[in-house]
Order: sequence, then C-alpha cells, then structure tokens
Amino acid sequence: MWHSSRAILHLDMDAYFASVEQVSNPFIRGKPVIITGVGERTIVVTASYNARKYGIKTGMTVYQAKRLCPGVIRVPDNLEKYVYTTLKIREILIGFTDRVKMYSIDKFFMDLTRKIKKYNTPEDMLKEIKLRIKRETKLKCSCGLAPNKLLAKLGSNMEKPDGLVIIYPEKVMDILKKLPVDKLHGIGKSTGIRLRQMGIAKASDLGNAPPDLLKSHFGFSGHILRLMGNGIDNSKVPCYWEHRKEKSIGHYHTLPFDTLDMDLIKACILMLCLRVTTRMRDKKRSAKTVALTVRYSDFTTFSRRKTVGYFMETMQGIYNICLKILESIGELTKPVRLLGVTLSGLAEGGRQLYLLDDLEKESRLNKAISEINDKFGDFTIKPASILIMSADKRFKNN
Repeated sequence: MWHSSRAILHLDMDAYFASVEQVSNPFIRGKPVIITGVGERTIVVTASYNARKYGIKTGMTVYQAKRLCPGVIRVPDNLEKYVYTTLKIREILIGFTDRVKMYSIDKFFMDLTRKIKKYNTPEDMLKEIKLRIKRETKLKCSCGLAPNKLLAKLGSNMEKPDGLVIIYPEKVMDILKKLPVDKLHGIGKSTGIRLRQMGIAKASDLGNAPPDLLKSHFGFSGHILRLMGNGIDNSKVPCYWEHRKEKSIGHYHTLPFDTLDMDLIKACILMLCLRVTTRMRDKKRSAKTVALTVRYSDFTTFSRRKTVGYFMETMQGIYNICLKILESIGELTKPVRLLGVTLSGLAEGGRQLYLLDDLEKESRLNKAISEINDKFGDFTIKPASILIMSADKRFKNN
C-alpha cells in the first residue's frame, strides 16, 4: 500500500503526434514517421520510435531527417486532431480523479492521494489508467508515480516507451544518490554544466551543497535548486476546472526564405503584432511588456524586451515598441529566418491612457478590423505594409 505521503502521477504520451497519426492511418504503422509543419522550411516536431532509431530528433530540419533515414514518412501536423485526442484522454483521467492538470498537449499530472488507497497496490491503479487509455484511444503512455511532481516527472522518463515506474518515498534518497544532476526536470544543459564545474555531479550532491554557495552562483534560484536536489517539490495539482491566468501571449512566424530586407522584416513584425493584438483583445487583456524574438539563418536566436509605464492594447502601439526594440538591436548581422512577438505584463480590463482622440479612434478601428478578420478570415483587412509580403511571390502559400 502507498504510505501517508502524496501520490502524484505524471503521465506522458509516447511519441504523441506520430502515434496519433499512426493510429488513424494503418499504412504508416510500424514505419519511421516524422511530424512536421507545412512547407519546406520546417522542422521535425516529433518522430515515431521507429524513426528515432535512425537518430532523428525533434528540432531537426526535414532535410537532416531524410539524410538519416531516406525512407522516413513525413506527415504534416494536424493540431485539431491532436487537441481532440488530448481532450478525450483528459476525460478518461477525470474519471479517476478531479485533480488533473494538463501540463502540455501530451502530458498530465494527477493527484491520486485519496484514490490510490482504494486499490490493492499502486501498480493496479496505474495499470487500469494505462489500459483505459489504450482501449479507448489505442495509444500508449509512460507513467511515473511519486510523492511529488518533480519525482513523478523523473519516473515517467525512466522506462519509455510504455513505462510504469513507482518511486516510493523511502527510496527517494537512494535514487538521488545515483541520479546525474542534469536529469532533474528543470535543470537545463547549461545549468548542468555549471553545477558539474562546481563539483556537483549527482542530484544528492546538489541537495547537500552549501546554501551560500548556490546562492552566490544562482541567486534565489539556488534555494530552489537545493530543494530539487533533495527531491522536494510542494507544488499542488489543481482541480481540472481551475485555470491559471495566462502570463504571456505570443506568435511566431518562420519566413519562407531568409532575408535582410528591412521592409519585409518590418511587415512581418506588423503582421505578428496584429495577430497578438487580436488574441489579447479576445482575452480582454492589455500588456505592459513587448518582446521581439529574432532567429538567424544559422538558428542563432535571441529576444529583446521593453516595458512601458502604461498598458497597451492597440496594434500600432505594440508595433511602435517593436520598432524601438529593432532599432536598439542595431544592424542585423545575418539573414533572418524567424520572427516572434510576445506580450507580457498582462492585466484584465487595463486600458491604455490615451492622450489624443486619434488614439481612441485607432483603438476602435483595430477592434473593427479584428472583428472583420474573425468573421471572414485573417488579413481580410490588413495594414498596407503587410501587402509587401502578400505581393512577394515567395511569401505566397505560406
């Protein structure tokens, strides 16, 4: 039986997008499959386990994937299909407990503390959950059960695919003594390198590290890292009807060709500003911070942000901030591949302080444009500079 500590499950769908496609298309089952975006300038979103055997990984270009496996089958992503399946899985999980949190489209946390005691063993409950998902969706998943979310996430990665790992409370320290520090969820590659340079190789080393040492290198995050090294995570799994407020609204676009043409770059930024403003309007929010993301042709990526002393809600206001950020970046050193605009510092019902009637008119105009585009399709009405991209044949059908 499970002891008095919490019983948290992390459920991770195996090669999710590829598996959903293989379930719906019997002709690609058991074959190497990659899921990609539309168009030639796209990357691998995920790969089936058959494709991973060839070394294909998420983030590779389609060209790289085909070099590793010439016979790989490319399938354009179908977000509607994946969301539909995710909601179906979510309903299955809610049948076991109301404390279900969708961590991402293919990952869930569940708090089974009050439910697991009704089963003879924890394995019995996990097997029933996995069986229900497989029976109703024909998909496999990997599960990790542990006293908290940090350790549950660790467990779900231990025996993929189709894994079932239980980390009992009394076994936590034994596992942390053997676990490489960068295997803890939340510790990235660069942080792992820094920790190893400090002589911290195992998770337990991190848990035993002097607090002042960690604080001097990582600031307040050093305290959190030390808790992680001790396997401590007190965060809760909320009920499925509880929703956290969105912290940011962003949109990204991969250009159909690399370019240093500032007119095209600015036109794309304006298009992105229209997209994020429309989404912000739908959510009845305003924003104080704008971030501009630029990815060069060699995949070097960086972001710059600017915070203002008022709440913005118009496309033109956000676009003007993006232009200031672009100016602060200076000369772009390489052709641009991708651009992104992200809004943060969000507030409900916050309105920009208009000093001129013209700005109020702009706000009403942008709202009217957004409503027309919502009804008849994106960019039915669009700013003139966006026509620069529309007129360029290289942008068409992208």
